[in-house]
Amino acid sequence: MNNRNHQLQQLFREGSDLLQAGNAAEALIRFQSARNIDSSNAILHLYTGAALHDLDRFEEAIVCYRLALVITPSMGEAYNNLGNSLLALGRLREAADSFLHAAMLLPASPVPLTARATALQALGNISEAEADCRKALTIDRAFAAAHWNLALNLLLQGSYTEGWQEYEWRWLKPGFTSPCRHRDIPLWDGSPLHGRTILLHAEQGFGDAIQFMRYAPLVAQRGGVVVIECHPELVQLIRSTEGIQEVVPFGAQLPLFSCQAPLLSLPRIFGTTLQSIPSQCPYVSTSSELREKWTALTSAHSADLRVGLAWAGKSYPDPLRSCRLAEFAPLATTQNVTFYSLQLGSGSEQSGYPPPGMSLIDLTGQINDFADTAALIEQLDLVISIDTAVAHLAGALGKPVWLMLPFAPDWRWLLDCSDSPWYPTMKIFRQKQPGAWDDAVKRMYAALEAWNGINKKSFEVAPKD
Repeated sequence: MNNRNHQLQQLFREGSDLLQAGNAAEALIRFQSARNIDSSNAILHLYTGAALHDLDRFEEAIVCYRLALVITPSMGEAYNNLGNSLLALGRLREAADSFLHAAMLLPASPVPLTARATALQALGNISEAEADCRKALTIDRAFAAAHWNLALNLLLQGSYTEGWQEYEWRWLKPGFTSPCRHRDIPLWDGSPLHGRTILLHAEQGFGDAIQFMRYAPLVAQRGGVVVIECHPELVQLIRSTEGIQEVVPFGAQLPLFSCQAPLLSLPRIFGTTLQSIPSQCPYVSTSSELREKWTALTSAHSADLRVGLAWAGKSYPDPLRSCRLAEFAPLATTQNVTFYSLQLGSGSEQSGYPPPGMSLIDLTGQINDFADTAALIEQLDLVISIDTAVAHLAGALGKPVWLMLPFAPDWRWLLDCSDSPWYPTMKIFRQKQPGAWDDAVKRMYAALEAWNGINKKSFEVAPKD
């Protein structure tokens, strides 16, 4: 073997090992060095693109994949990876087409079909996405990612019986957002508990925990002593839920328990259908001390109609759900409305620059956890929120909440409806075109004008207590 080939193999091997270990930056250096030696090698372009994708440099990754395909037009892996980078950029139709090419070139792999289903679902092609998932599973019945995508698709359609079963595959999906906890303890099957202690543990995000905490009283009704394990920020809020004996933050010492269930497995265990969703709200509340605190803080401001706003969430798993505070500009012209920021974390700096004419009060510096947020929401007349934990919290409190949804909604909000079977006080405003909030905000403005007319307050009305 000559020195050139030895050097190429050494760089490629080192880069592959680094990429596998999650060190994309160092891997990229090795692959780029190898490409400088041999720019006609399609595999090197493919792997360089993979490293760039892992570094969120999607446009550069696309260039590399296209170079690989110029050299080797039949490289299915390059089409599949190209689809992934296009998907990350929101170029959904191009991504779907690229995955289709990959599927034709890799007929024995379920990967491209599963990925194509993601793109198709985001485009609103629900039945076609379901068909791709099912086809992927004929290739590999144990392919967890296809089961996961099928679960999301079925739940979005309201096909809950099969959807909850498929949702259990989440624990086998590589890179799933939550660890599978307490696998050494028997999973509860829904049978009577006869006084035994059961651990219900939260998973995924804050909103998921808030939404599915509604099942805790039902578990208690089956004779269980219910202990909840959850995010520290939720402990104080969740203590207010009926039927819960103890709430423990993640990482703390747990009491002895005889069985367990993840919160998002409870709908399957209870056989939940659209008709049997436990939708009685409120199912969380706040302490008298917190109510007094937030009554005092809000009473210092105008007694106009009080409307809370939340506009941004984490970019993963749905970067398209967020908007900017500036998108709410049409609402600022509504008379006798005072807005309150409910935005914490990323995007909260925008509260310092509200749209012209908007009276926006920012008391978020006084918020310590979700119990505080709940007590603030209790002082408001209405909450307007993108798909984030604030919307779940307002719904769980039984507060009127208007939810802004992207064109491709999360599974729990179903399709086309303007209300939610999970939260009776919720009204949904959906995008009609991907990425375009204008029309939804226009409809929200008209609804707020009507709401304001019905709920107009007198300045003599005493502050809430």
